[in-house]
Amino acid sequence: NENIYQRALVFRDQGKAGFFGNVHTEMGYNWRMSEVHAAIGLSQFAHLSEFITARRRIAKIYDRELEKMSKVTTVGIPSDVKPNYYKYTAILDNGIDRALLKKELKERYEVSLSGEVYELPCHLQPIFKDLYGFNGGELPVAEDLCQRQICLPVFATMTDEQARYTIDSLKKVLE
Repeated sequence: NENIYQRALVFRDQGKAGFFGNVHTEMGYNWRMSEVHAAIGLSQFAHLSEFITARRRIAKIYDRELEKMSKVTTVGIPSDVKPNYYKYTAILDNGIDRALLKKELKERYEVSLSGEVYELPCHLQPIFKDLYGFNGGELPVAEDLCQRQICLPVFATMTDEQARYTIDSLKKVLE
């Protein structure tokens, strides 16, 4: 039955309707890990410290450079927190068209911004919106931040030059 198959695909991927994006239409889970994935994960533990150190180095570059910019705000990290920078999130000022910014960065500079935490806050994901009747406006801060957040690229093999190029490109697009 094709309908059962399609629903099973949604359930196994945290209730997401498709591979791209973060729109949840059903309650779902992520119980997928093959033996190969587990073996790869275990082998990566030997390098975990260096991966995190590299990501923190890139985050420092972003922090330093974004503090100089007027149209982007860094997300404050409490002093007792030591993030691994799985993502590097920043907040655009009001009035900046995030979709246009991402498009221009990609087309003009080949810089991809992807992996936003959520474009829709959790309470407006279709599954919760339908179950609990949320219409928007109930959590205005979450709704606002979801519309203005961006995730700058950060990965363990990223060079300082790549991070600076990302920042320089962002500055040019925002000018």
